[in-house]
Amino acid sequence: MHFIVGMLGLGLTLAYTLTQGHASGFGGIIHVPSLVLLGFAPLCMTVASYKFSELGGAARAVVRALRFSASRSRGQLYEALTQFAAEVRQRRPARALEIANQAQHDVLRQLGPLVIRQYSAADIESTASTSLFCMVSGMKRAEDVLGTLSRVAPATGLVGTVLGLISLLKDLSRFEQLGPSMALALLCTLYGLLLANAVYQPLARVIHSHMTVAVEEARLITRALVLIREDKPLADVRKLFELSGTSPHGASAPAAEIATGTAGEP
Repeated sequence: MHFIVGMLGLGLTLAYTLTQGHASGFGGIIHVPSLVLLGFAPLCMTVASYKFSELGGAARAVVRALRFSASRSRGQLYEALTQFAAEVRQRRPARALEIANQAQHDVLRQLGPLVIRQYSAADIESTASTSLFCMVSGMKRAEDVLGTLSRVAPATGLVGTVLGLISLLKDLSRFEQLGPSMALALLCTLYGLLLANAVYQPLARVIHSHMTVAVEEARLITRALVLIREDKPLADVRKLFELSGTSPHGASAPAAEIATGTAGEP
């Protein structure tokens, strides 16, 4: 179904460009048929290549990546981990489960209940590996969608250039049509390069950066939860947060002391 929708949209876009490309007025850098071709044709080809669910996942991944702040996420993660560890060690599983369910990070929400149910460290690490694989796969699919758009956009611009040259050769005797035809030939290439290098590739890099930080956080979470399960202090995880540039002072002092095993020290 998605292939049919994509091909239908591509056909309508090309038909509009062919009928309006030489008839539209040329006003400098703005040429409406070229904008329509480069705005819709790459999207239609991408729709033909990916299922709607994959495209929706890519759109959500872009929104999450644009709203993501690594420093804020690390601070929230450290606070959630220290509070979770404090509740577990004070034998308050209901409160610990509530903290895990309210956590911002998916891995903590998935693994926190395993600690409360006293799963072994090996089981926690195995589940963490599976969860991390699924998370990374989803982000890579989103990155691949944007990579496809960045490759298709210049190719679409080349198609527009060929159409413009064909129209230019056909209308050589009609001087009033030479400007719009030349605009279609040249501006399609310009728009395609701009879309690929100024929109789609930067968005793909944003998702890649988000994925890198998410993987680092998932490993920190796994290490912290294994230590909590083994009833060990989180001192080494605290050091990892400090090395990553995150201040560990966001959590409340009592919770941090209980979690890291420093309660009662002078």
